[in-house]
Amino acid sequence: MYMTVSHSLTSTSDYLPGPEALLIRIDLSEYLIEYYLHRKDVAPETLAEQDEKLKELIACFAIHLAARPPMEEHAWTVHLIAEHPFSLFVTGSTGPVDGSGHGDGLIVGNILTENIRHTDVNSLHAQYTVKVGTVFKSYVQSESAEISRMVEHFYEQSEQSPLRIKHSTQSDISIGLVALPDSDPTWIAAADLEELSANYLLPIKRMRSCNYEFRCDCSPDKLLPFFRSLTEEALTELYGADEALIISCPRCGKFFPISREQIKPKEN
Repeated sequence: MYMTVSHSLTSTSDYLPGPEALLIRIDLSEYLIEYYLHRKDVAPETLAEQDEKLKELIACFAIHLAARPPMEEHAWTVHLIAEHPFSLFVTGSTGPVDGSGHGDGLIVGNILTENIRHTDVNSLHAQYTVKVGTVFKSYVQSESAEISRMVEHFYEQSEQSPLRIKHSTQSDISIGLVALPDSDPTWIAAADLEELSANYLLPIKRMRSCNYEFRCDCSPDKLLPFFRSLTEEALTELYGADEALIISCPRCGKFFPISREQIKPKEN
């Protein structure tokens, strides 16, 4: 028995024998409460179009995590062709999965608008860590600027596995259909994802259910070792006449000050 984390994104992963696929259902409704509160505090001037693309990216990323083994750290950066350049960033992980197939994790995303170069290519950069020191990276370009199509293309090119994604127009539900080895590509391409999710017409086996919080572990203390490694000359150049620098977390957009006084090592 486990308690559901309040305001979390929930996911279920079901195995479909026969077509050999994973049917993944993502519900963002509770998660978006924390998402909107956070974005209101850190990015009140975010454009609606940018915000919608980040939410879609988070849904696609959650489908990706639900299809991956637990205990992996993943991060995606998406660059899009736009009149006013911006990038999308999302990262997260699934923790240990218990004997019942339940796990808890976190997913956090951000819209980056400062110092973003203009691009003529839509692209997705992916990075994941399976254990300390083992990092895999991939980069895929896409003709489409639609997030779902970009992620499907990423799977086709980088994961070498078909993926289909469908976002509900009536709710905050997203459906993913992930092909497994020996899957039927014709069936995968033709399947009605909404009908599968609503009616479960095929035999299924529940593989996993997870809750993901919108949570970032950023803090000033994590940056202090970096600042303390700088020379006095470099610190003077950074701070100038200011007593504190305002730092923005690239993972979630939260701002916090780091003063010159904080950088001084604590005396025993």
